[in-house]
Amino acid sequence: MPLYSYEALDPLGKKRTGLIEAQTEKEAKEKLRSQGTMLKKLALRTTISKKQNLKGDVLLAFTLQLSQLVSAGVPLYESLLALEEQYRTDSCHRVILSLCEQIKAGQSLSQSMGNFPDSFDQLYCSMITAGEAVGALDIVLDKLSQLLQKQNKLKKQIITAMVYPAILAAFSFLIILMLLGFVVPSIEGIFVDRQLNGFTEFVLGMSRGFRSYWWIALPSALTGIIYLVHFLRSLQGRLWLERNLIKVPLLKTLIIQTCVARFCRTMGTLQQGGLPVINSLRISREVMHNIVLEEEVKKAEGKIIEGSSLSAELMHSRYIPKLVPRMLAVGEESGNATVMFNKVADIYENEIEKSLERVMALAQPVILIVMGTIIGVVLLAILLPLTDVSSLTM
Repeated sequence: MPLYSYEALDPLGKKRTGLIEAQTEKEAKEKLRSQGTMLKKLALRTTISKKQNLKGDVLLAFTLQLSQLVSAGVPLYESLLALEEQYRTDSCHRVILSLCEQIKAGQSLSQSMGNFPDSFDQLYCSMITAGEAVGALDIVLDKLSQLLQKQNKLKKQIITAMVYPAILAAFSFLIILMLLGFVVPSIEGIFVDRQLNGFTEFVLGMSRGFRSYWWIALPSALTGIIYLVHFLRSLQGRLWLERNLIKVPLLKTLIIQTCVARFCRTMGTLQQGGLPVINSLRISREVMHNIVLEEEVKKAEGKIIEGSSLSAELMHSRYIPKLVPRMLAVGEESGNATVMFNKVADIYENEIEKSLERVMALAQPVILIVMGTIIGVVLLAILLPLTDVSSLTM
């Protein structure tokens, strides 16, 4: 539904600005007049910026608050209207306002949310659809809030674990540039008219080259970094990165644990919401965010349609740990597959914390060793000629 921005005067003569949804400009003016406002300016808003979407903690808070309101017996439209008033000063107000307008017009909540895929993904909308179908929207919203809370926690753990090594690597790179650009040139005069070894000549040559061509080297490095980031954000680059990162020994374990935790948590939530197994598999594999593991689950989908079980198919996977299909097999036999999915997710979420600690424990000394080696090489190149006492006396 089109969105209009307006400026108006309320019945008390105070200036009001905001957004309103309507099919036409005439309908928007009628809505504003019905509110007792005097319209000054009305303009069509044709786009929605990324900042206006519900993401991360904002989406979690919105879902949790909506769940509490619906669980308390407040009608859906009244619940959304209360949230719209609460978020009126936030950037995501446009999305919540649109939900209110569409619910008022007679659409379902899942249909309304489906118009904003950047805020409410397929998993979210599918869960809402299932909740509406069985009349358990409050329960589904509660499950979604729990799922989002665990996903946000996992994401923050990964980001936090990578921040320190990234800062350490950037600081190391800065130290190396300072050595080559300032420290080495400041003592280069000591070695004038002296016979130097090849090691020292190499370091001095690197320093001269950096000082002479920094205006080429730095822009080239910056261009290379920008191209690399652009490539990795493209579909082709993302697939290349996902296929190769899973081959790195220590990262392989962390990636598999993360993907399995996401997959099992989503499967458990969707199964609790009442979605069929095949639909749940298709949605759950998309949240894994690794093409290699997604292909493993996709193969299992085809076999399940033919009559096989998920545990039997995952047992043949090269990457998914054997613990997963074994636990799922127990759940399938006892009729508690949903509970088992959540238990597997709990296990691997705990394992992720341990793996992150190991990655951080290994990354820090590796970066320090690399930085110390480079600095040591530069210092050694400077000190070696100074050990020739006879040359100094001359």
